[in-house]
Order: sequence, then structure tokens, then C-alpha cells
Amino acid sequence: MSTFLTPVTLWKDFDDTLPFEEETLSERTEEGAVFREVAFSGRSTPGGRVRIYAQYVFPAGEAHFPAVMILFEAGFPFDETFVRHFIANGYGVLCVDYCGDNGTDRHTAYPKEIDYANYVRAGRHMEYAEPTARETSWYEWAAVARYAARWLSGRPEVTRAGAIGLRTGGEVLFKVAPYAPLSCMISVCAAGWLAYRGMEKFADGKQRVFDEERHRFIAGVDSQSYAPYVKCPVLLLSAVNDVKHDYDRVYDTFQQLNPAVEKAFLYSSHGNGLIGVHSSADMDLFLDKYLKGRSVFISGPVGISVEEDEEGNLVVRVEFDENGELKEYGIFYTEKIKGSCARDWTRVLGGPEHLNGNVGRFPLNVFFGSEKALVYAFANYSNNFSVTSKIQEVTLKKVYKNSVRGSRVIYAAERDGVNGIAAFRRRARSIADCFADGAHVDARLMPGYGGLLGAAAETGLVSYRVSEPRYAAPEGASLRFDAYCARSARVKVTFYTDAMEEHGYSAEAWVEGGGKWKSILFDANDFKSETGVSLADFTNVVSVVFVGNGDLLVNNLVWI
Repeated sequence: MSTFLTPVTLWKDFDDTLPFEEETLSERTEEGAVFREVAFSGRSTPGGRVRIYAQYVFPAGEAHFPAVMILFEAGFPFDETFVRHFIANGYGVLCVDYCGDNGTDRHTAYPKEIDYANYVRAGRHMEYAEPTARETSWYEWAAVARYAARWLSGRPEVTRAGAIGLRTGGEVLFKVAPYAPLSCMISVCAAGWLAYRGMEKFADGKQRVFDEERHRFIAGVDSQSYAPYVKCPVLLLSAVNDVKHDYDRVYDTFQQLNPAVEKAFLYSSHGNGLIGVHSSADMDLFLDKYLKGRSVFISGPVGISVEEDEEGNLVVRVEFDENGELKEYGIFYTEKIKGSCARDWTRVLGGPEHLNGNVGRFPLNVFFGSEKALVYAFANYSNNFSVTSKIQEVTLKKVYKNSVRGSRVIYAAERDGVNGIAAFRRRARSIADCFADGAHVDARLMPGYGGLLGAAAETGLVSYRVSEPRYAAPEGASLRFDAYCARSARVKVTFYTDAMEEHGYSAEAWVEGGGKWKSILFDANDFKSETGVSLADFTNVVSVVFVGNGDLLVNNLVWI
């Protein structure tokens, strides 16, 4: 038997028609929603059938409604806040547990011979296709989701069924969508390329040579291999600077989707690795169209190219959907190529002067010392549906007329607004480990003493500009910044030397509440690790984080 299995050969003989043997475990009605715990049988193994646990939540008193199956991020509980968002919009929701053993009696039960389907004990079965893709955790998780999708779509009260997968759940969903009775799918921060972890798409360097096992994994497990077989409409939502998925390659998966399938994708550009309000709006509009049958304009992706104009300026040419009415549009760019989860994506918001018909032209004012840049374009249309272009790599062959010099001023509110700074992701109160709630998705400008503006976020502030070529610290530099707090606070500043923000060097300063702006100066050796080691200099830092009271304002970050 061949060990090299594809999406076709892996699932060729899979039987998802066995009876469900359904059981209701509990039921309650609360705030207009019925919460029903259910168990039903999944695929058959030599040791017995998989017993699937799920929560079925639906609007109380409604005889018929569309529904969505949600596959949450592995290791995270069902998020009721996320579920209630859909209940409020008239959907039923099936939350499916594919992770198995969670220390309680409410979980999907896997027979002993496939114990590795339990996420907490997946081990190598999650990372490797040994001996084939059939012996992976992914196979078992997808099998659960296939039975769950059939269970949901077959409910007499369900008019249409779609599915949403969050991170690991999104990867599972790609393996289900080609075969399950789904009217649409939404994948959030998941688009495959798991075998390419540690290999940055745009970074220079020798490409890794894959062995036979890696090719087996790519062919039978990685989501980009399943994309051509998906038959339902697809929406891909992806957060930049997310540490859990390779957003640089999302468009590659998008291109692999069946050309006959209606599809759209959007980068959430808040810089903190979380999905924001524009993506949430896309999700709602997409479901309205394909599950409720409403007439909703869904734009195709934005076209993008980079060229030099007649005057020697580097410009981005953007082609928008001619059938859509633009509400907001522009570009994001960065000069940092390596370290994809810690880039400063600077926004250039477009205006009438940038637009000629459905074609926009934007100056790309890159740092003259950079060799490359990355840029993508965005469009928000009048119905509030948003799309983005692919990330375009730009090789900078010379100094252009609109090239700019480096800057010691890392961030200034008056100059930058909220460009160059974001709400700190590690402390963000996220919903379902993916979505930022409305109050904490962005840094915002607030007035301090004298009405002067500063950046604020309740979760703390992070800036990745300290590792961008344009804002890199000069040799021997110190950091100066201004801080203001309405209430007295100890401000903690941490420089991280890794993109995962696990290895930090911190220093603290006291700011009296309600007084004037305080100017704070730190040398590199003021910053200490948890073991007391000093930061040698600022040349290899990745990010800087400011944490204080929720009303902490920060402004005028400068290398001196």
C-alpha cells in the first residue's frame, strides 16, 4: 500500500454515513438561547466508534434558522461570547469538540488505539505523517468534523449550514470542506503551510530540502493541498503579526482554491495578531449572503503592482473592484522582511487625489537604506465588506526620489497618529483566542496634560518600529519618551529580543497621576532580564512594550 496519500486517496473509502446514535446530555434556556449538550457517534474503528461531544446552541422559539459549525482553536474552551454573537444574528451554532480528553467527562471520546487524537497527547501524530497521513491527529479531527457537519446539516430546523474554523480549527475545516454538506466556510488565521514552519516566505536564504515524510505531510495534511477540492464559497480572514499562522502565505492558499468557487480574503491589520472589526463585519456579511440568501456585494481581491513613475518616485498601483463603491482604501507597507510576526505595518490612507476611476496610485516612501519592502493594499466598500491584496515583495534597486532617511523619532502622536504602535497582543482580552473585542482591538489617541495627545490601550502598547530598518537604534543610543497618567502608576517598559515576546528585558518608572507629562530616559543597561542580566544595547531588539494603568498615555519615543 502506498504511504503517499492525497486528499483524494486519503478519504476515498471514508464512511461518514453510519447512524448517529444521538443522545441529549443536558439542556437549558438562557437569555433567548437554548443550550443543548449532545453526543453522537462518529467513525468506526476496530476498538469501537468515536463518541463526539458538542454543544448545540440556537435561538429559543425559532422553528427554522441557518446554522454554523464552529471548530475552535485547539486547547481552548468554547467561547460563549463568540457563540452569542451568532445567536443574536439569528443563527444556530454547533460547537464541536475535536480535541478529546480535557480532564472532564464532557469531551469527545476516542477509542484507545487512536489515543493520539486527544490533543493533549497528540505528540508526533500532530506534526508528522508516520507512516501515512491516516495515522495523524488531523485525520481523526477531520473525521469528527465530517460527522458533525452531516449531523448539523441534517437537522430539520436548519435551513442551511456553514462552518467557521479558528486557527487549528481552520486547518481541520479545510480537510472537511471538500466532502461535507456545507454552504460556505470561513477560515480564521489558518491556511496551511504547516510543514513550512520556520521557513519565512520572503527571507533570503537556502530553502530547506524536504524528505519523503514532509512530502507525505504536505500532500495529505497541509491545507493548501485541500484548497483545490473545496466546493463551497470561502472567506479567509488573517491577522498580521500573528504568532500562530504564516500570514505571508495565505494568498498562496487563496490562489489554490477552486477557480469556480466564490471567495474573498482580508488581512486584519491592527498589528497585534488579533482579528478586528472589519474582519468581523466580513464574516457577518459573508454568512448573510450564503446562509440567509441575502444580496450582498462580495468583492474580489485587490490587484497590486509596484512601479517607478516618470518623476522617479516609487509608487504602488492598486486596482479595486469596479463594481464596488469605495468607502476607505489605501496601502500598508513595511521594510522588515524577516520576523513576520513582529513587523510595523505602516498605513497610508487614500483620498480622492490617489484615485482615478477604480485605479489608485500611492507613494511608497521607503527607507533609502533598505534593500526590500513588503506592501499590500486594502479596500473597504460602501456595504462595509473589506478585502486586501496579496503581500507584494518589492526589491529596491536604487534610491528613489521619494525615498526617505532614517529617523531617531520612533513614534510621535502628532506625526503618526496610531501608525507605529498597537495594543499589546499578549495581554489582549481576546475572544476565542482570535478576535479582539471592540474596546481593545486598537491603540487610540487620548488627550493628556495640556490637551496634548498620546497613544493608549488598556492592554498595554507595543511598537515593532524598534526593529524596522528606518527606526533602528544608533550605536550607544538611549531611549527617551513622554508618559502621562490620570492616576499615579508605575510604568513598566520591556524590550523583547524574540518575535514570540518570551525573552524580555524590563525597566520601570513612576509617573505621578494628573500632573504634567513626564520625560523618561533609559539606557540599555537599565533593562534587566528576570535573572538580572542587563540588555547590552538596542541593536537586536524586536519590540518594545509599555504597560501601566489603563489610562497610560505614551508619546515621543526617541533614540538620543
